[in-house]
Amino acid sequence: MNVTSLSRVVRDPRLVGLGAFLMSTSAFGQDAAAAAPTINTGDTAWMLASSALVLLMTPGLAFFYGGMVRTKNVVATIMQSFIACAVVTLCWFAFGYSIAFAPTVGGWMG
Repeated sequence: MNVTSLSRVVRDPRLVGLGAFLMSTSAFGQDAAAAAPTINTGDTAWMLASSALVLLMTPGLAFFYGGMVRTKNVVATIMQSFIACAVVTLCWFAFGYSIAFAPTVGGWMG
């Protein structure tokens, strides 16, 4: 890369704004990293309780959908709701748990 193209990249206002944003978010991350990470038991209990309440909505939704179809399709419709619940549960443990309880990333996640 020659000096002319490098100076053109440095003066691009879009990149200057992006650089300022990235530098500001890294500053937030340093403040959060300086504090000792602690797990709040109240937050954890609320997260688990609200997740359980959402999972308990699945049977109600399954019966609601089952009541809207013909008799021959009721079991298939209910099973689709429970399979969707199983997939969402696996996705929560694979991705959601790590987003909720991982160390903070710029103060937005974790």
